Amino acid sequence: MPFAVISEAGNWVPSYSLLYFVLIMGALLTAGVAMSAFSFYDDYYWGDKDFRDQLRFHPSNRNSSNQKARKA
Repeated sequence: MPFAVISEAGNWVPSYSLLYFVLIMGALLTAGVAMSAFSFYDDYYWGDKDFRDQLRFHPSNRNSSNQKARKA
């Protein structure tokens, strides 16, 4: 089954199988990016209270770039 048909006027017309393939690959790529972002948010943000506290702005550590290194 060809992926493209060239008509008499010289126009490239993609076949339905190519369009479905591109649609499915785009959906899988979008789902993969969404799952990656969600898993980072779930694992590193909600699972680590120290990390959340480090991201939160505290006036007391305004001059400190790394709070964990300072505590140690």
